[in-house]
Amino acid sequence: MPENVHIPLGKVQAAYGLTDDELYDLIQKLWERKQLFYKELWAETYEKYWHFAATGSLPSTQEKLSELPEPDSRHQSNFYPIFYGTQMVRYLMQLIKLVSYKPFRLGLDYLFDTAFEDGHSVAAEERDILYKYFEFTELDRKPPRKDYYRHFKAGQPYLVSFISRNMTGTLMADRDAVIEFLGDYPLKREVKGLTHRVVNSILDRLVTSAANIQLEIQPEIPVEASVSSLPSAENIVVPSSLWMGKAPASVRDAMKEDFDECVTAHVLLNWCKLGKTQVGRLLSPKEFGDDKSYRNHVDKLLLRAARLSIRQE
Repeated sequence: MPENVHIPLGKVQAAYGLTDDELYDLIQKLWERKQLFYKELWAETYEKYWHFAATGSLPSTQEKLSELPEPDSRHQSNFYPIFYGTQMVRYLMQLIKLVSYKPFRLGLDYLFDTAFEDGHSVAAEERDILYKYFEFTELDRKPPRKDYYRHFKAGQPYLVSFISRNMTGTLMADRDAVIEFLGDYPLKREVKGLTHRVVNSILDRLVTSAANIQLEIQPEIPVEASVSSLPSAENIVVPSSLWMGKAPASVRDAMKEDFDECVTAHVLLNWCKLGKTQVGRLLSPKEFGDDKSYRNHVDKLLLRAARLSIRQE
């Protein structure tokens, strides 16, 4: 049984070069499949850096720290990072009253360094202003620079509002599900937990698993059964005139109009007996600098093809 590995979406976005809209779409798919863990990293940070400081101050302050927030019950069908980030801002405002400057800073820095590939540079200026405010307030000192007054005067909600804007990066997700959903995206940058070796391994496993499931559920059909009785959504018939005895490029061109690219990949690989690299070069929409990227592209097509029953006419 594969180990369930969780990965922060800040690193996922950096690895695949996703836009904010693409990341939002991924979040909704993960949420629907219950593979989005929105407070996991926050809970880990709290236990490592803030729990002792917060609970140790309770007798003197009489403040009671609430549990980490849950998404608004009115938004169960979708997950809205900006709304959840607003809830987390309120939580941090309460936490600031209970912990001292040093553990708060260590915890927030740890959270950003874990969530983002270049965590030290994400919201660096906003964090610096917040830390200065925290430090000066705790030590009852005045800021050394006048430009800090403008920020301090705005109050705590303004000072921690950057959390809401960066909330998506701190969400955790099932790594295998992320790789499956982003099967058509090239890995542009290796990050911790997402390397070419890991991605290729998981895609290969998904292809094999999908093929095995298809073999298990595919019913036996008598030879005399009418072809028209087959479910057209799952069974695809490829005429031999399109591929038998033809050059690979001619097969690709002949199938382009009527068949999905994943079907063409299946035909070229299994019936025309081409290698994965050659199939990738024929079907890839762009040129790659290495053979592994072409094979990776073919693996993604085969993952889709494994859900179909492709037959020769």
